Order: sequence, then structure tokens, then C-alpha cells
Amino acid sequence: MNPPPSSPDLTRRHWTKQFILGSAAAMSGPHWSAAVLADVASTGPGPGIIRIKPSAFPALSNPGGSIQLLFSQLYAPLTLNRVSPDRFVTLDSVCSHAGCTVGRYIVTSGQSSMTCGCHGSRYDIEGRVFRNDQGISTEPAPDDLGRYETAYDATAGIIAITLPGLRLHIDSLTVHQKDQNGNIRLKLVFPVAFGAVYEIRYQPDLSSPSVPIRYSTTPSGTADKSTIGPATSGNFTAYVDAIGSKGYFTVGVKLTPVS
Repeated sequence: MNPPPSSPDLTRRHWTKQFILGSAAAMSGPHWSAAVLADVASTGPGPGIIRIKPSAFPALSNPGGSIQLLFSQLYAPLTLNRVSPDRFVTLDSVCSHAGCTVGRYIVTSGQSSMTCGCHGSRYDIEGRVFRNDQGISTEPAPDDLGRYETAYDATAGIIAITLPGLRLHIDSLTVHQKDQNGNIRLKLVFPVAFGAVYEIRYQPDLSSPSVPIRYSTTPSGTADKSTIGPATSGNFTAYVDAIGSKGYFTVGVKLTPVS
């Protein structure tokens, strides 16, 4: 399997008839947003950021806990490990030996590790390949796992993970049409990746929770579709009916916990 795409892309915010484009959110769990918060504060260039509530994952309750989250069947999952009560690391799970997927961190009575299922390469909880006293790898893998910038706010109970290659942004939002009753239909254009699953969400203000909304793939069609599973990678166009006179729209990609 290959690592996540490396081309950085940004979440940015626009105004259109008092509607704001919030930055995209990554979501996980059966209700998608139960464990991850939308990041609606980004306004300038930069990488994608997902914010995870570790309390939503029992496996992360104690140091040594580890989970894996899958963005797409085409890519290896992310591995999130709890190193200490106040420190987490997020790792690329692609083994540096032959590109196989490394499993999550397993605590044992012997030597705890993350292990590659192909050739048995072992890594410690921070993604470092096992080495001897001279610093030479003792495993088939020559190098450590890739690592993503991870910050933990213990007071808020939120982990922020920076993913340079996460293409989560909305290119444009325009008013497509307005009928005689004043109802507005909006046109959203955003990049999607084959193999991933997306959802469009709306919130009237920053203090309100976001909710999923339905969309249409044609300008005048009925907005009756809920998720987006693109057949190819590229820009996707969706038409949504405006709710009220203002609010935030976000596009989210589903992160699936790996059992």
C-alpha cells in the first residue's frame, strides 16, 4: 500500500450571500462526527488538520493505547499512539522495508511493538525501528515510520493532527439560482479522491453542532443524496439548498477505525 498523497492543499473560507465556507472536517465512528471536530477557523494557506477526541476511543484511555484510522482503501491507515498521559504520536503505517502495512502498537509482557505483517519488522511506540547499541536497524526495515505533527490539548481533550496531503477544502461556493419565493440553491466545488467517502455538513453558527445535508449532482435535481463516493479523483460539484440566511458549510471525509 502507498502512503497518503503528499501534495499539500488548503482549507479556506469564503463569503457568498452571507454563507461561510468552513474548513473541511475529518470524521469517524458510526455517526462520523462523534470523535472528530470540524476545524472551521482556517483562513489561509496551510495543510489539512483533523481534531480527534481521544475520549471517544477506549483504546486510547491509557499510555500504550493505539488505534488505526483508514481514510481510503487505496492508502495505508494512520496509526495514533498514546505515548504518555499528555502525549500522542501519529504515524504513517507504511513499512520502510517493502511498503507493507504495519499494525497498531501492541503491549505485551515481553517487547511491545508495532509489527509489519509481511516480514516482521518491529517499531516502538513512536515509530522508531528497533536498533542495536550502534544505532543500526535489527529489522528488515532500514528506517523509522513517517510521522505527522500531532498536538494534544489536555484541557480541551482534543488531539490536532496535521496532514499535509489531506485534500479537504472547498474550491468555490456560488449562488446558482434563486427562485421566485426567495429560495437559494448553492453550487459547491471541491476535490475528492477515489476510494474515500465524503459528506456535506451545515451549521447555522459556530456554537451550533453541524448536521449532514443532502445534495444534488444537477442544478435543478432533487437534493436527495447524502454521501459522496467518487468513481474517480478530481473536482466534484454538488448543489445544495441554502438553509436560512447564513451559516457554515463543511465537507468531511470519513475516517474508519481499523479493527
